[in-house]
Amino acid sequence: MTEPIENEEQLTPEWLTERLRRRGHLARGRVARLSHKSFGTFFSQIYRLEVLYSNDAAPALPNSLLLKVPFAENEAALKMGLDEVEIYQALTATMADPPVVRCFDSVLSQTSQKSHLLLEDLSETHFQPELPVPPSLRHCELCVETLAQFHAFWWNHPGLGTERGVLLDAAALEKIVSRNRQALSGFVEFLGDRLSKERRIACEEALAFLPAFWERRLMSVERNTLIHGDAHLWNFLHPKDVEHGRAYLIDLATTNRIRPPTNDLAYMMALQWFPARRALMEESLLGHYHRALLSHGVTGYSWEDCLLDYRYSVMTHLFTPVQQWDSKQIPAMVWWHNFERISEAYKDLRCGELVSS
Repeated sequence: MTEPIENEEQLTPEWLTERLRRRGHLARGRVARLSHKSFGTFFSQIYRLEVLYSNDAAPALPNSLLLKVPFAENEAALKMGLDEVEIYQALTATMADPPVVRCFDSVLSQTSQKSHLLLEDLSETHFQPELPVPPSLRHCELCVETLAQFHAFWWNHPGLGTERGVLLDAAALEKIVSRNRQALSGFVEFLGDRLSKERRIACEEALAFLPAFWERRLMSVERNTLIHGDAHLWNFLHPKDVEHGRAYLIDLATTNRIRPPTNDLAYMMALQWFPARRALMEESLLGHYHRALLSHGVTGYSWEDCLLDYRYSVMTHLFTPVQQWDSKQIPAMVWWHNFERISEAYKDLRCGELVSS
């Protein structure tokens, strides 16, 4: 049985040759030479593999690949790794042209909980912006086009909730509500007078309202789809050529949730952007996304539906930084700014009016 790679000593030409042959990518020839450099992320070690093939190798394959290996000592990282492998396998089997990086090998072990992904390295044609500087408007448009393609494919898909994605039931919903209540209580106590009365009341009122809304909105596939779940702009690969290139989704570990499509948009903009940038781009990008969604065949979802869903999604994401704080795994520099930004979006979009309507 094939096992995930566990250490860099295993990164040999023979290993890569075997993996590429097993997956049907290398019909003839072999990997003649392999070198690598590595860097770490929050949850994984990434190896950039430089590959030299034998002269008779066919078909032509990339000379640079990325191997993603979750940290073995981190339980959350291992779980995310397993989820991401399953999602890559499902998407490549289901979608003819998924907006994700080409995957050459994916292996998981339910016994050890370890996994790895072998992906094409697109650094010659794509880039990620330097944190925390967001990309240009055109790059953002390409990102929402990618989300629209992805969301539209799973919109009313017969396998949604069965083959792919987890549909909430009453027990799962109660667990989410309970976790949010517990996290908010601790968050309020932790911040003390660093949390304004206005924002505390907004959180408390929203959390009193949301359970009934979620019960109506999240327990069926109607007007819901498979979302990325972590769709900030650094989880895209952005094309250097904006005229002909395409944005790709990366880091798919959370791509198992069935939610309103605007959850991804609110995560991208309301949670991540300060008010001045939202004022400049938010509505135009939401409109660009909605038009792209319709162009991919979605019907019965008006601009008014989209805008209303976006406001509800902003309300939902009011608790994302609360959960980030509660996890004790996300740095304060992330959740603190996220809470500031989402609170301003909640106010600017008059989301509090939805609670009392």
